[in-house]
Amino acid sequence: MSIDSARLLEIFREEANERLDRLVETLLALDAGKATPDATDALFRDVHSLKGGAGLVGLDELRTIAHAAEELLSDVRRAQQPVPRSMTGPLLSAADAMRRAVAGEEGLAQQALAELEAAGGPASASASPDAGPSSASRSAPEEAESPVRRPPPAPPQDAAAEPRAPVTRLDQSIRVSAAKVDRVLDTVGGAALHQRSLGHLLGPLVDEHVGEALDRGEVLLDELQNAAIELRALPLSAITGALPRYARDLAVAEGKEVELSLHGVETQLDRTILDGLSDMLVHLLRNAIAHGIEPPHERLEAGKPARGRVELRAEQRGGRVAIEIGDDGRGVSAELLREAGEHDSLVGLLAQPGFSTAERVDGVAGRGVGLDAVKTHVEALGGALEARSEPGRGTTITLVLPLTLAVLHVLLVERLGQVFGVPVSRVEEVVIAEQTTSLAGRPSIVVRGEPIPLGDLAVALGGAGALPPTPPALVLGHGGTTVALACDRLLGEEEVIVKSLGPILGGRRGYLGGAILGDGRIALVVDPAFAVAGAFVRRSAPAEAAPAAVPDARKVLVVDDQFTVRELQRSILEAAGYRVATAGDGAVALQQLAADADIQLVVTDLEMPVMGGLELLRRVRDEPALASLPVVVVTSLASEDDRRRGLEAGADAYVTKDRFDQRALLDTVEQLIGR
Repeated sequence: MSIDSARLLEIFREEANERLDRLVETLLALDAGKATPDATDALFRDVHSLKGGAGLVGLDELRTIAHAAEELLSDVRRAQQPVPRSMTGPLLSAADAMRRAVAGEEGLAQQALAELEAAGGPASASASPDAGPSSASRSAPEEAESPVRRPPPAPPQDAAAEPRAPVTRLDQSIRVSAAKVDRVLDTVGGAALHQRSLGHLLGPLVDEHVGEALDRGEVLLDELQNAAIELRALPLSAITGALPRYARDLAVAEGKEVELSLHGVETQLDRTILDGLSDMLVHLLRNAIAHGIEPPHERLEAGKPARGRVELRAEQRGGRVAIEIGDDGRGVSAELLREAGEHDSLVGLLAQPGFSTAERVDGVAGRGVGLDAVKTHVEALGGALEARSEPGRGTTITLVLPLTLAVLHVLLVERLGQVFGVPVSRVEEVVIAEQTTSLAGRPSIVVRGEPIPLGDLAVALGGAGALPPTPPALVLGHGGTTVALACDRLLGEEEVIVKSLGPILGGRRGYLGGAILGDGRIALVVDPAFAVAGAFVRRSAPAEAAPAAVPDARKVLVVDDQFTVRELQRSILEAAGYRVATAGDGAVALQQLAADADIQLVVTDLEMPVMGGLELLRRVRDEPALASLPVVVVTSLASEDDRRRGLEAGADAYVTKDRFDQRALLDTVEQLIGR
C-alpha cells in the first residue's frame, strides 16, 4: 500500500499540537494546584503517544525528548505520587521543545534532557529511546520489579495507557483543508449568482409556479451558503490554547501572581478573522499583566488578593462576536479618564501611536506599540475596539468583530460609474447633502443639529470627479471621527459573498474585497475605516503636519512575520511620507515585488517562516530586474557572524532590533532612496 508520507506528517503535526496543548493545560493546572487526580496518568499518556507517533513519522528529536519526559513521569507514577510543582517548569520547557521539534527544528534534545535530568529524570545518555539496556528497565513501568532487561528498539505500545477509538473519532469529525472549504464556498457563491441571474433574465416570463421554484432554489442556496460558511468557522479556542502558559510565564517574569480564566472560547469565528487575532490577544494580555495587575504587596495593601485575575470572555452578539480581556488591576488614573473625554473615548486616547502608561521601558512594556496596532487591525476587519476602566478596579478592552468576512450585508452605492459596497453595520445613516456650510474650512452638512464634515467617496478612495448637485451621503464613523461621504446614487442593500481582489488589485488599500452582483456587475467592498480616515486627513491636515503618503511618494516593502514589528515600521515610514506595503514572509514579499514595480526598497527581518530574509535576499539579487533593489535588514540576530552573512547575501544595511531607533531607520532609508 502506498503511503503519502507528507500527508501523514501533516496529520501527525496537527494531532501532536493538540496533544501538546492538552499537556500544557494539565501542567498549568498542576502548577496552580488545581489538577485532577488523574493528571499524572494524563501527562504520561500524552508524552507516550507523542513518542510513538514521532517514531512513525521519523521525528527523532521529538521522540528523544518525549521518551525522557515519559521516563520522568514513569518514576512519578511508580511512586504513586502527584507530579511535584518543582517538575512543572522543566516539563513545560520540554513541551516547548517538543512543539518546536514537531515543526521540524533540530538540536533541541540536549538542553531539554538536561533540564529533565535536573528535575529528577534519567541521565541524558540513558534518556534516548535507543540508549540500550539502561533505559529498558523503565520502558514499561508496570514491569519495574522484573529483573529482566530487554533492549527495546522502540518501547512497546501500552493499550491500557492509550485507548484508541478510530471509528468514534471519524464519526465525530473529519479534517478538511481550508482550500477545499474555500472552493466549496466559491462554488456555492457561483450557484447563487447563477440563480439570481436566471431570475433576472426570465423577468416578466416568470409565472407563479416558476417563481415558487426560483424562490425555493434561493432558500436552498442560502442554507447551503450558511453551511459552507460554518465549515470555514473555527472556535476561538483554536488560538487561545497557548495563552494560559504565556500568562503564567509573563507573570513570573514580572514578579506577579496572575490567574487567567477563559470563557466562551467555543465561540465560532471565520478562520480568516482568527488568522491575525492571536497577536492581538497577546498584545492585550501583555498589557493587562504588565500595565494593569499590581505586584502582590501593592494588591495586599489595597485590600485585594495577592493573585490578580485576568479574564478572556467571548460571546456572540447578533452577527458579531465580542472578545473581552479584562483585569482587576490598578486601572487607568482619574487624570487619564478626564483626558480621555477630550479624545471622545478612552480607547481613542490609549490607542494613540506612541502612547504608554508604563513607568519604565523594557522588553515587555513601555514602548507605546500595541493598542494602536490592535485598533488598526480590528478596524481593518470591519470591527471596533472599545475600552472601559475604573481607577483601582481594573481595565477591560473589547474587540467587536464580524462573524465572517465571507459574507457581508452591504449598502450598494455608485460613484463615477463604479459600484461600491459599504458594510451596513458601519453606516450610521444616509442623508441628502442639500445645504452645505463651512466648518474649519471644510464643506460640512448639519445632521440632527450637529455639523459633520462632508467628503467625497471617490476622493477618500484616491480618485476624483464631479458630484451631482444634491448627492446622497453615507454617514460613517471611525476612531472618534464622523464624516459624510457623498456618492452619485444609492442602489440598495444586498448580502454579498466577498472574494479576494486577486494579484492585480489585491495590494490596493481601502478595500475588503470584491463581490459579483446578481446582474453581473462587480462591487468593490470598501473598508470604512480607510475611507473615513482618507477623507478626513486629506481635507483637514494642516500645512505644518508631517507629510502624508502621496501617490508619487517612494514606496517601501516591510517584510516581517511579527505583526507588531510590521505595524511599527509601517507607521514610522508612513509618518515620514513613504508609501508602505507589508508582507509576512519572504515568499509573499517576492510575489509583491513581481506584481508591484513601484517598490523601491525592502526592509526585511531574517528569521521568518516559509522563506526567511537571507533566502529572500539571495532571490532578489539573482533576479536581474531586482538585483539593484536596496534591501535593509532589521533583525534580532546581532552577532558578527549574523551580520557578515546578511551583508554577504546582499544587504545594503544591517540594523539590529535591540538597537532599533526610528531615526536611524529613516536616515538609512533616505540615504538609499531619498524621500
